[in-house]
Amino acid sequence: MSAIVDRYVSTGDPVGSKAVCEDLNLSLSSATIRSEMADLVNFGYLFQPHVSSGRVPSDLGYRLYINKLMNKKPLLGEDKNLINGVLSMAATDPESLLEQAAKVLSEVTNFTAVVTTPPAGETRVRDIQFVKVGRRSAMIVLMTTSGMVKNKLFRCDYDLTEDILGMLREILNEKFRGELLKSITPECVNFLVGGSRETAIMLLPVLDVFMQAAKEACEVEIKVCGHKNLLSISDVTTDSVIDMFDFLENRDKVLRLLSSARKNINFIVGHENIYEELKSASVVLTQYSVGEKSGIAAVIGPTRMDYGVVASQLEYVSDLMGVLLGRILENY
Repeated sequence: MSAIVDRYVSTGDPVGSKAVCEDLNLSLSSATIRSEMADLVNFGYLFQPHVSSGRVPSDLGYRLYINKLMNKKPLLGEDKNLINGVLSMAATDPESLLEQAAKVLSEVTNFTAVVTTPPAGETRVRDIQFVKVGRRSAMIVLMTTSGMVKNKLFRCDYDLTEDILGMLREILNEKFRGELLKSITPECVNFLVGGSRETAIMLLPVLDVFMQAAKEACEVEIKVCGHKNLLSISDVTTDSVIDMFDFLENRDKVLRLLSSARKNINFIVGHENIYEELKSASVVLTQYSVGEKSGIAAVIGPTRMDYGVVASQLEYVSDLMGVLLGRILENY
């Protein structure tokens, strides 16, 4: 079974008994191999696309291969060097690191990569700054203890001088620095506009975008890279690729799919997927750890993928990402 999967993954052509004999260099006859392959068909591990063709692994066959026969394959030196270089260069802030991790993972696998941020959990406000954009507009910059930065533009009905921006910065930092992001609610900020009418007019547009920024910082972010790689997969139909594209645009579905990730590398093969859009795809996913928090890294590709290679690539990227992200956060 292992030889059949390996050859089919390598060539994309249905595998015949003669090819198996050649690959394994066995003294067994083609007739004996054909008989064994016929049994595998009867058990549902292989199927025959055409009457005169060789055999192809089914989803059940891939599952048998993954569970019983597969070995993670050593990471190629060129892949390791590329991953090290890209992630080391991006290890300046968490958002850049996660985005580059998704990009390099899609590049080395030639499939689609998905990376999420760890849940906000106990993340707090580290600092709030303002950047003047226009006479009556500015950007509020929310920095969190997880290293994430959220920017929001606001406009007001009064001129924004440096003194006013400094006052706004002082008011918000005095109240919210160190506060849990999840505790920043309308009820939490209402008291700030309960003073003078002048203060309320100044604060209302600022607090509105501040709450939006805090809410977004609480959400798990999803980085998806390598959509175009799906277009180059010869044995996936155009309709299936469109379905996968639609799926990747649906945040709730993606998060639900990724929620099955565990510390070890795990696999969802073809019809094991709960979503119809992914029935012709396989998902390889794992958790990466940053202290007590965990994010998720995953690869989405065809069922005809080299699972042992993808597992090694995903494991290496996720482990390195966790280490580098931990180092970044030590400085916050």
